[in-house]
Amino acid sequence: MYGTIVNGLCRTGNTIRAVSLLRMMEEGSGKPDTVVYSTIIDSLCKDRMVDDAVKLFTEMNEKGIFPDVVTYTSLIHGLCNFGRWEEATEMLREMLDSGIAPNVHTFNVLVNACTKEGMMNEAEGVLEVMIQRGVDPDVVAYNTLMDGYCFQGHMDEAIRVFNNMVDKGIHPNIFSYNILINGYCKKMKIDEAMHLFREMPQTGLNPNTETFTAMLQGLFRSSRCSAAQELFNEMQAVGIIPNSQTYGVMLDGLCKNQNIAEALSLFHMMESNGLHLDVVMYNILIDAFCKDKKLDTARALFHNLPSKGLQPNVKSYTMMIKGLCEEGLLHEAKELFVKMEQNGCLANDVTYNTIIRGFIRQHKCYEALILVEEMARRGFSVDASTFPLIVDILSTKGQDPAVQELIKKLMPKDSHGMQENEFCYDVAH
Repeated sequence: MYGTIVNGLCRTGNTIRAVSLLRMMEEGSGKPDTVVYSTIIDSLCKDRMVDDAVKLFTEMNEKGIFPDVVTYTSLIHGLCNFGRWEEATEMLREMLDSGIAPNVHTFNVLVNACTKEGMMNEAEGVLEVMIQRGVDPDVVAYNTLMDGYCFQGHMDEAIRVFNNMVDKGIHPNIFSYNILINGYCKKMKIDEAMHLFREMPQTGLNPNTETFTAMLQGLFRSSRCSAAQELFNEMQAVGIIPNSQTYGVMLDGLCKNQNIAEALSLFHMMESNGLHLDVVMYNILIDAFCKDKKLDTARALFHNLPSKGLQPNVKSYTMMIKGLCEEGLLHEAKELFVKMEQNGCLANDVTYNTIIRGFIRQHKCYEALILVEEMARRGFSVDASTFPLIVDILSTKGQDPAVQELIKKLMPKDSHGMQENEFCYDVAH
């Protein structure tokens, strides 16, 4: 009975209560077994409380309750997630010394850990050891390898793993195809991605929302806007429901391909259908209308956010400030800059660089340098676009030692501790 309760508590995120119940069991007649300890250790690892999990593991050993493959695998997984490789390796070694054979899940944890760190040779090595020990890699292991290669942009290697999996009689699943399609789209190899997309039904798999979304993003990025819109219509025709990510991709893709009117139409359709519109979707349109010099529409969307139960974030404010600066509306931009902080939204380095550039380009150099000083106090640095403009101020406004010292403090340093753009700075003076 206690084991069932512990399992339920852990599954619902009540790990601390599960630990309290464990202590009650230890004091009472119901002694906890390996399953109870393993369940709590796994939950502690998932809750990022790995040190507590290690302590509990040590405790169960001291009490003569022997860990099993599940216990070791959970701990190895938790340690790997925090990059604690030496401890994870030691735990694996201890597991083997105890005569406990790693199972497919243990090996999958190791493959996943290696791929996350970009150690693809080591990941392939784990797969070889897996086979040598008589444990057949499953579709999860192969998918993890493919995902690692796709993340690095090595599509030939990803396809090699895919073909190897098929040759071994393991059927690719929807995740296998999604990984490859997404990988090809990110490499702008849209035809290869579409080939896999159309191949899926022939293997008994139907594209899901994630598949369509990846293809849509790829088509938009390659400026195949009409094809993307056709695919979006096809998606709905076959009964696949777009999610928020899909709609975000559609809005972003339409805007970046200069189809802003269609993006706004889609946005209004989403509104009328009661679909959830988050601040990210509003930001996409605000940015597009600012860039299209339609500041009134951007303003209307921005000021409409609170009425929709949404608060502008730092990106929302920065986009509007940039749009206002580019139209020469510096007073309004500065007012919005002040208002954002009054509303509890702190400006970041991008916001500062944006408004500073706006003031400099309108020859408001004194105001710009005041912002530069404020920026420095907050620990932010000027970026590569802003710095040359500040250099121009110095070269035209004379040499002010205090300002020069401030610029040096603002400049980010490279790995050798040298001031970036130092040469440019010296030449200007």
